[in-house]
Amino acid sequence: MAALAPRPLAPAHSLVLARRPVPIVVTPGALAPIAMLAIGFAVYSARAGTLLVLGALALGGLGGAVSLIVHELGHVRAARRLAGVRPVRVSLLWVGAGTQFEGAYRSGRDQAKVALAGPAASLALALALLVAAVFPLPHHLQLGLFGLALLNAAIGVLTLLPVHPLDGHKLVVGLLWWLAGSERRAKGIVRRAGLACLALDGAITLFVLAARPAIGLGVIAVGAVVYGQKHLVARSARSAKPAG
Repeated sequence: MAALAPRPLAPAHSLVLARRPVPIVVTPGALAPIAMLAIGFAVYSARAGTLLVLGALALGGLGGAVSLIVHELGHVRAARRLAGVRPVRVSLLWVGAGTQFEGAYRSGRDQAKVALAGPAASLALALALLVAAVFPLPHHLQLGLFGLALLNAAIGVLTLLPVHPLDGHKLVVGLLWWLAGSERRAKGIVRRAGLACLALDGAITLFVLAARPAIGLGVIAVGAVVYGQKHLVARSARSAKPAG
């Protein structure tokens, strides 16, 4: 019998930041969201001096990356308390971050717990940063902490949207599974509701695109990013399976 090939710690051309509690991997595509966050903080500080702009650039990039990792570690912490599912690694990707799991949830309640843990971690970090920002610190540092608090609050709230593959979608499926007693039935309900919403969203997007082309294109771009994340995470999960 052929032996199983060892599971790769990280995809090719990736950087492993840490190995515990799970490997934290930075893929080349992660430079895109990190750069966007860094530029956003720098633009916000554009009226300040050069050193402060550079500081904001670093704070946005590094703080943004840490914020994404903290969110995913919330999922990891919750999953490690459950039987049946095991976190394999956290990856920073071109569309943000994601956690890869092995196994399967034993109940909808377990899935809901893991899905909710990421947004909860982001909101807890936002609250901690907000409290730190009110202490007597240099004004620019207070603004930086306040900006990171807003970023984490946004991550926590936006990931709760019931759109696949965001946490909100997994939370809704888990809760319906818990109430209906069947994962298949829960996914069927969500699928039918999703198709109805997709038709409505398509009609609204076409209307907005005709009335406000810039806003309509922005909505389409966001949808494309979410769709891309779904397939990128799925492809990453398939490529990580050990070869027989």
